[in-house]
Amino acid sequence: MNRLVAQLVKSFGGCQMSRSKVLTICVVFACFADATVAQTPASTEPERPNVLFIAIDDLRPALGCYGDPLAKSPNIDQFAKSARQFNRAYVQQAVCGPSRTSLLTGLLPDHTQVWHNRNRFRETRPDHVTLPQLFKQNDYRTLGFGKIFSGNEKELDPVSWSEPETLKRKGWKNYSLPHNQGKQKKQAAYEVADVADAAYPDGKLADVAVKTLENLKKDGGPFFLAVGFFKPHLPFNAPKKYWDLHDREALELPESLREPVKLSPKIALHSHRELGGYKGVPKDEDLDVEQSRQLRHGYYACVSYVDAQVGKVLGALKRLGLEQNTIVVIWGDHGFALGETNRWCKATNFELDTRVPLLIRTPNLAQPGAATDSLVEMVDLYPTLAALAELDAPADLDGRSFLPLLKDPQAPGRDTVLSQFNRPWTSTTPEVMGYSIRTENARYTRWIDWQSRETIAEELYDYPGRHDDSGPQKAALHAGHLIEQQNIASSHPDLLQCMNDQMDGLLASRRKVARE
Repeated sequence: MNRLVAQLVKSFGGCQMSRSKVLTICVVFACFADATVAQTPASTEPERPNVLFIAIDDLRPALGCYGDPLAKSPNIDQFAKSARQFNRAYVQQAVCGPSRTSLLTGLLPDHTQVWHNRNRFRETRPDHVTLPQLFKQNDYRTLGFGKIFSGNEKELDPVSWSEPETLKRKGWKNYSLPHNQGKQKKQAAYEVADVADAAYPDGKLADVAVKTLENLKKDGGPFFLAVGFFKPHLPFNAPKKYWDLHDREALELPESLREPVKLSPKIALHSHRELGGYKGVPKDEDLDVEQSRQLRHGYYACVSYVDAQVGKVLGALKRLGLEQNTIVVIWGDHGFALGETNRWCKATNFELDTRVPLLIRTPNLAQPGAATDSLVEMVDLYPTLAALAELDAPADLDGRSFLPLLKDPQAPGRDTVLSQFNRPWTSTTPEVMGYSIRTENARYTRWIDWQSRETIAEELYDYPGRHDDSGPQKAALHAGHLIEQQNIASSHPDLLQCMNDQMDGLLASRRKVARE
């Protein structure tokens, strides 16, 4: 009050106003102000939650929290203790572009006709509202850094973001060592360099994400921040200290798990060789024991490296006081094979390729740290986040909200989840499509001619149950990962017919035939 009186005396000095009169004016003004505040109801509208959306490229559930004893992932493991861990989350198609498109549009691949990395959903669904676009339309500031929609500049989606999306910045190189600085995109399949985290793109990306969070804190207002890490995608390049975390001898794959899946049709396997294009790797990807161990070591080193970067971002969120009002999602875009059944990378309908890590933390999450074994699809993430933020999602989404599982981890999920993959991969339009359904304990895959719709091959796998190891299982459990060993379609007609009927019903209810 004294400061206000002095200021008014100075302001009205030319009018010869006495200090006592100024004081009287101040008292009247203060009473009026108090009365006004008293008559104005306090805002009861809750603060809208932010979203931190962390994508990790080619990450299967190779994390300690998912029961993989080979993994060194302390930051994500710690995060899982405060989040809901989804143990049975499945992608729509086990390759980057189609998987991410499906998740970010909430639509199945057949509905966007994105079956290949080079397909673009805006060519078939130009007006569809994506997940970040929905938040943008509701006055969120939406920002994307790293690999979110695609790893190709031509396939980004500017309309989804408040500011131009940043895939990579100038000077972000995959390789650090001089002998890998050739003009070809694919050099060595792995790199062990005694360098700082920021020598590779993911370290730089983490720094950008931290700085962005600091700016968002200053600016205020709700945000949707997407951060897409590039590892553990090939090449398996990570600073030496992350390689040193792992015992190389422990990473050798048992010989029994290197055998191809028995009685599996040839079309179940991908024909393109993602790994085979790297220097020093046989083109047919038929690796010896030492090569296999080295590359498995590289994958797990990259998981540890990206885990550390995720830890930096989560640490900044907490340090800035944003943690309590931010929904955090950590997800992998598809799984990955590391020599199991003599197979590398992704692009199949097998369990290793279609199952991914998914962890979600929300403000006031019920039973934090509890995991759920209920089945969910990654296409379900869009409507779930919309529901959490109380936004009206598009009516034509193929996903369905799993909000009940965030309230109760024991709530039921889907009875059946759907994945698919087309052949050949080199064609942007399918010639053959493999549809695959996963139930509690089984998987059935049907390969059909795309034009005639005739079935040309079938696969059936029965997985060990959570409490029952009896029955006709032809799958192995290794380091927390289920690995198919034999196709039992021809030897179990009753189970085959049951799964066949479920496939017919599911496709009839969800899939639109797309022949264009």
